Order: sequence, then structure tokens, then C-alpha cells
Amino acid sequence: MRLLNACLLAMFLVASVFIMRSAGIATSLDRWLWEARFGIDHRPVSGEIVLVDIDARSLDSLDVWPLPRRLYGQLTDELVSFGVQDIVFDVDFSAASTPEDDLLFAEAIERAGNVSLAAFVQKSGATGSSGEVVNLPIERFLQNAWPVVVMVPMEDDSRIWRNLYGFEISGTSELSAAAFLGNYSGATSGAFGLDYSIAIDQLTRVSLVDVLEGSADPSVFAGKKVIVGASALELRDLFPVPVFDILPGSMIQALGAETLLQDRAMSERGELIALLFASAIVLLLLLTKVEGWSIKVGILLLAAISLETVAFGVQNLTPVLVPTASAYFLLFFAAVGVILRELGFHKVLSHIATVRRRNSERILGQVFDDSFDAIVVLDKDGKITAANQTARKLFRDETLTGKSARSVLPAALVEEAEIALGSDLNRQPVPQILTLADEGTKRKFVEFVVTRSDKTEVSTRRTGELETRAVACLTCRDVTDERESAERLKYLAQFDPVTNLANRNELERELSRKMKSANDSSQDLCLVQFAVSNFDQIVATLGFSYGDRVRQAIASRLKNHLSQQITWAAMSADVFAGVYLCEAADERDLSLIDGIREVIGEDYTVEGARISVQLKFGCAFSEGSIGPEDILKRSGNALAKVRRDDRKQIIRFEPAMDTALQRRRKLETELFKAIARDELSLAYQPLINLEDGSTFGAEALLRWESREFGTVSPFEFIPLAEENGYIVELGSWALNRGMKEARTWQKRLRLSVNISPVQFSRDNLVATVHEALERTNFPAELLDLEVTESLFIDESEDLNFHMEQLKSLGCSFSLDDFGTGYSSLGYIANYPFAKIKLDKSFVRQSLASKKDVAIVEAVLHLAKGFDMSVLVEGIETREQAQKLKELGCPMGQGYLFGKPMSSAEFDLLVAKAA
Repeated sequence: MRLLNACLLAMFLVASVFIMRSAGIATSLDRWLWEARFGIDHRPVSGEIVLVDIDARSLDSLDVWPLPRRLYGQLTDELVSFGVQDIVFDVDFSAASTPEDDLLFAEAIERAGNVSLAAFVQKSGATGSSGEVVNLPIERFLQNAWPVVVMVPMEDDSRIWRNLYGFEISGTSELSAAAFLGNYSGATSGAFGLDYSIAIDQLTRVSLVDVLEGSADPSVFAGKKVIVGASALELRDLFPVPVFDILPGSMIQALGAETLLQDRAMSERGELIALLFASAIVLLLLLTKVEGWSIKVGILLLAAISLETVAFGVQNLTPVLVPTASAYFLLFFAAVGVILRELGFHKVLSHIATVRRRNSERILGQVFDDSFDAIVVLDKDGKITAANQTARKLFRDETLTGKSARSVLPAALVEEAEIALGSDLNRQPVPQILTLADEGTKRKFVEFVVTRSDKTEVSTRRTGELETRAVACLTCRDVTDERESAERLKYLAQFDPVTNLANRNELERELSRKMKSANDSSQDLCLVQFAVSNFDQIVATLGFSYGDRVRQAIASRLKNHLSQQITWAAMSADVFAGVYLCEAADERDLSLIDGIREVIGEDYTVEGARISVQLKFGCAFSEGSIGPEDILKRSGNALAKVRRDDRKQIIRFEPAMDTALQRRRKLETELFKAIARDELSLAYQPLINLEDGSTFGAEALLRWESREFGTVSPFEFIPLAEENGYIVELGSWALNRGMKEARTWQKRLRLSVNISPVQFSRDNLVATVHEALERTNFPAELLDLEVTESLFIDESEDLNFHMEQLKSLGCSFSLDDFGTGYSSLGYIANYPFAKIKLDKSFVRQSLASKKDVAIVEAVLHLAKGFDMSVLVEGIETREQAQKLKELGCPMGQGYLFGKPMSSAEFDLLVAKAA
């Protein structure tokens, strides 16, 4: 009878396990266990495979996707030169690109002779019989390359557990990339399990851009098999996998190859043996007279541990994955049965309920004691029945519980608790603020709320009866930091924290108040802003701390000497503003501003350093019904204007400034549209050989014919473009247009194009010039790049490097407007100049002045010493040309030979002269 019951119970347990297996629960557990075993095991990679990675750094460096196929051809040649054994591209080549690029890649494949290309099948979204799209490399590539399958099957848990040996594509069985790299020679059908204990994250990976740029170590590739694939996130060739979470497709192919190379193609076996072992253990327990549920459960647990140890050992020694989940479920159900049988179902439920209650009490007690809020519970007699750790710290008493509330708590709290105890349960608690003295004069702010609750407990007077007692719960929170932060934020919303002067927001409010006072008293309002124009130099020289000290010293003088009449504010790090009332008059009295300049302009001594400040003032007066924003804007406009004027220190706002500013803003907006609207053009001024009067080239001059403003002078829009950085686009356009039009001229002439210093600092000028030369097929040796002396105010190694790179392209450099700017002779020898252009200011009245002649002769002698030629600008008379010729000047430019003209007019002029 005992044997029959045991067999029936065993059959029931096996049926339960079968249900778990059918529902997929056992499969999920098996995969979790396999992944855990893979994670514990560790196998190094064979070292026979190298991954060339199209990573994020490669994409950033190359700045293009899809990559041009000429780059893949270059990569193939590089890898062949390294002596690689095989090259597999996990890249889609199923569509043609440009004929030139495809040809370059195909030739590289033919030269290599060891290239394999990706082939795969995709599900089609369109309706059709097959529902699949076959992606094979284009025929040109397949003439000298082998297709390999790069698809991987995804399991129902959306992860990759297997790889393919091969796949039939278009009626032909093709080997997979993993099988090809893994030296597999069997049937090209079916799949094999991947061994995730192989540390594929230690695979040798080399960035694509390192190979292309020649910085990769050739010895890494010698005799190795190479996979070229993408890991960059934006390319989305990523798959979820066990152990490693996410792997690129190319690394999954590498893992498949490593699995085959190490003879670790995983297969699932041994589930029945594991299940029989578990069943035998369960039957033995049922048939023996082992007493005690804990012993039986221990035996079942030991059996599970033994089974897992064996399964791990089998997986470690052989490529076999043992499904043990079914056996574990059988042992688990048996353990549950033992517990229920030994303890009884109700006993188990009671035990579970008791454990839950104890856990809840423990958790609630912990939450109560660890709460950020201070919590104190008082009973009807005014005694403290409970207090958490925060309350003990707040009220500085480690033994609150059991004490009278009036002896340890503030009276206000106790009174509120007594009121709550005497009220009904529906009373709504109201948060209140209590102020406490803390450590001398410092105050502490405590927010508290009192709530009433009823507690049910066993009566001490009548046995077995329950009684209800009211308790008051005080919840307190120290909000001192919050109060201080709020006050600090309120202060920062109105004042500058470094100078303690009003900030812009507070100044606007003060402007509104003073404007109302001015209107009531028939006075005017003056707003003066002054800037410390050398503040950046002070900070750059001495540091930010000194900058703050200077600002504080300025603010101190403003408050101590000039605060009676004026309300001061700090607008920014280097700008201060003051507002005051003045008497209305036609001629504004600016004597007060002179006084401000005298007080603030005196030198400062900061930590032993004597600091001089350079001040610029802009002011505006209230006129008509203007508001705070208007007068702020006007004084700001005046300050902006005076900061650009090297001669003045004080400028009062005039309506014309606003008009000029509006024009400047509109010009800036229209300038951004000029290229798209085809409003720009180039004018060409002849460059003349003074010896024979022949034209050897032309200087390209940028012109703008705006739809809204008409003809705009370059002296107006070029500085504007340099300030906003748009000169980069304008310069690129001028280079391309100038070289394109110069190519149409009947004679091969030199072309001079002006280059702004901004193009050197903000643009990759070398690439811009190189692309323009290639696009227009203009000879580089005929291109002169004209730069001004302002370029060398901030000399740097990068500047010399870029100029040398441009020179290596074949271009020449001309130093424009020589003698009017920086005029340091040091940089002439340090930079690759071929020509000096002497400014037109030295060609006056037929060079009658001995000083002008002396300058020209000096420049000619200087140029000869540095093996440079000289071109003089601004020649307007024959006498000037003759004199320059006599002095030995070889080249000239000016209205005598021709004003700036269109490309067609210039070409016609040259043709007639010939």
C-alpha cells in the first residue's frame, strides 16, 4: 500500500512538472541556469580572430554614413598588406553606390582574393507569396568574393542562443560567417548552440579609423581572420544575448566562430536522466521511514545541489547543456508536499500569517524610528508613549519615552496636543511653525502638525475585554534650512551676491518707482551704465578671485561715496548701473557722471596688487512715456557704442543710435539670407605689372545687393559677418565663386581672395580651400590668399601650421594693407608670405612727400631681403605709377588701371589689352 501511494504521488508530481514544461516556465528556468553556468565558467578566446570595428569614434572622425566604398577598398588593401588570412564583411552591399566607389572596392576584393561578403534574408512587409527579401552582394563584388550568411536565429525570449551552420539563399546553400571563420566543413543546414562562457568581450578589436589612418599595429592582424562590422549605437546592429546583455552582430559571428574553433558547439541533452534522478530521490523518501520534515527537505535540497554540480561539470567539460529545470520543479513540489504533510495546511497558514505580522511590525517600527520627521506620541495623561530617533535629536533628550510631555517638550506643542486629545476624530490638522532658540542667538524653525488617533488595547480592569484610548501624534520637521534657503533665494532674486548691490530685476523695479516719482515731481530720470573695459584682462592676469575683489571694491565706493543720490545695481561681472533723478533741462548736466568717473576711476589695491580700471559710460534720460525696459535698452545701446569707440569715455543716448542698431540687426538677418537669395556677387579689380602695363591677375571683392537695403558697403557688412561668424560661409562662397568664374577667363591669370582672421579660428580653412580647388579644378599655384596684419595679434602655433598646410597645396599668401595695423616685422619672417601689399594711404599726391617715398623704398628693401614681391594699392594717376616704377616697385593696383568690375567685364578688358 505504501508503494502504491508513493507511485501515485510520484506520477502526480511528474504530471505537474510536465505542465510547467508545457507552459514554458521550465524552459525559462533552464535558460537562466545555463546563463548562470556560462557566467561562472570562463574560457579565453582563441586569438585567431580580430574585429575591425565601425564604432562611434570612426563615425565621428569620418563624419559620413554609409561609408563610401572606396574606404572599404582602402581597408581591404591595408588588411591584405598586414597579412591577414581571411576578411569577412558583416556589412550590407546589396545595393550599388557610385560607380567609381564600387569599382575601387571591387578591384580591392580582386587583389585580396580572400574576401567574404554578408548575405541575409529579411522579412518583407509587403504582401507576397514568399514574404522575404533576399539581400546578396551586387554581382560586381560576387565575381571575386564569397557570400556568407550573417543571419542569427532569435529565440522566444528575444535573445540569441544559437547560430547557423548555413542557409539556403536563392536555391543555393551558403555557409554562415561563423561556420566559415570556424573552419566548419559539415552540412550547411541547421544551427548550433553558442558557448557564452567564451570571453568574447576580450576579442581583439581595432577601430576602423585607426586602420585607415595607419595607426593600427600590423602585427595584430598577421595570419588572423578578420571580421569587419559595426558596433556604433546609431547603426542599430545590436542584439540581446545571455551573459553579455547586448552584442553587435559582428561579435555574435565572432562568438560563433570561436565556439566552432574550440569545438564547443552546444547541444541540449540529459533532461530525462536528470528527471529520473529526481524521481528516484522522491520515491526513496516516500518509501523510507525518515522522520522530520526538515531532514526530508534537506535531502531534497542536497539532491538539487548535487544535480546542479553535475550539470555544471558536464557543461564545463563537454559542449552539452543539461536541462535540469524539470527535475528542480519535481524536487520543489516534493518539498512543498513534505512541509504541508508534516506541518498541516492550517499550521502553515498560521505560521505564514505570524511571520507576516512580525515582519510588518518590524518594518513599521524601523520606518517609525528612521523617519526624517520627528514623531512623538502622547497619551491622555500627557505622558510620552513613543518617540523616534529624530525626535530625540530634535529635543535633545535620549530618554523621551515615559516622561511627562510638559517637562521635555515646548509648551506650545503640549497645548496643541491637549486640544487635539479633547476634540473629535474629524478635526482637520493644521500645520504650524514653532520658533526655538538654538545655540545662543541662532533660531531654529520647526514645522509641526498634531493628529488624534484611537488605540485599542486589552482592558486592565476587566479580563478579556477591549477598551479604546485616545492618543495625540506630534509630527515635527526642522525647516530651518528651508527657511534660510528661501530667504537666500529671495535675496538672490534682488541682489548680486558678490557686490551686495541690486541686480537687474531689482533695478527694473527701482526704475518703475523712480519713474513714478519723476512724473509726480516734474523731474527727469537718468540711467547711467558704466563698464570696466579691462575687467577680462584683470581676471586673465590675476584670477577670478581678484576680479571679485575689484567688483567688491567698486561697489564699496559706489555705496560709500555715491549712494545718497543714486541707486546702484550690478548688471553683470563688468557692468554697473545707477539711476537718479535730475532737474529737467534742455542741456543735460552730466557733471554727476564726471564725479562718478573720478571716484571709481582711481586705482585699487587688492592684496598688495595695484590695479587700474578703464571705464566707459553710457547714459540715457527719460523722455516722453518710456518704460524701464526702454531706458535700460537706451543706456545699454549708448554703453555698447562707447565701448567700440577708443576716443570717448562717455556717450549719451541719441535716437540715431537706436536707428543704427535696428539697421544693424536687420542687416544681420538679411545677410544670413544673402547666399540663398543670390544677392552676393564678386567684383574683380585688375592687378598690373608696372614694368609693361600687363594684367597678371585680379583681386576678388565681395559685393552685396540687398533686396531691402540696396547696395550695402563691404565696410558695413564684412565686420558684421566677422562678429556673428557668418564670414565662414561668405568666405567659402567667395572662394568657390571666384575660382569658378576665373576658370572662364580667356587667359590664365592669378586670383587674389581675401581671407578673414575668423576663418582661421572658426573654420577648417585648409579643408575649405582644398575642396574649392578640387570642385572648380582651379590651379592652386594661381591662387593668392590675402590676410591682414590683425591676424597676428593673437599668434599661435596652429596659425603657422594652417598656413604651411595651405602653402603645401600650392597657394600663396599676400600680406594686405601693410603698414596700417599691427605692423610688427617679427611675423613677416615667421610666416610663408610671397607678397606684401602696401596700403594706399602711402600713395598720396604722386608720392611728392619724401616720407612716403622713404616708406615705399623701405618696404621694397624689406621685401627683397625676405625674397618677397611688393604690390602698391590705390594708384590713381600716371605720375604715381611712373614714380613707383622708378622706385623699383614691380606691381600695382588702383583706379588708374580699372575699378572693380564683373567677371565678364574683366575678361573683356584683358582681351582688349592683349
